[in-house]
Amino acid sequence: MIARCRSEAKKLVGWNVRRLWGAKGWTIEDLADKAGSDASFVARLERGQVNAGIVILEQLAKSFTVKLAELTIEPAPAAQAPKPLSAGRKPTKIKQR
Repeated sequence: MIARCRSEAKKLVGWNVRRLWGAKGWTIEDLADKAGSDASFVARLERGQVNAGIVILEQLAKSFTVKLAELTIEPAPAAQAPKPLSAGRKPTKIKQR
């Protein structure tokens, strides 16, 4: 039972991270940079594959400019899961001399 609850909590946080992130139109790198984290960790968090400590959750909430509780909101029964971001990085701008 405890393992199931942890899994559900990870999925819930991941769902909300994806929802908030999609609303901002950010990339993984954008969110990781704003939250002071690593892009690979943020990606695994969004997929519900890792546990996030309270500090990273606070940093994510501040990045989104929402209250911490916003990361644990249950979606409405008819809510569709937010779409994952497309793979790959943003093209980098080449500086011209």
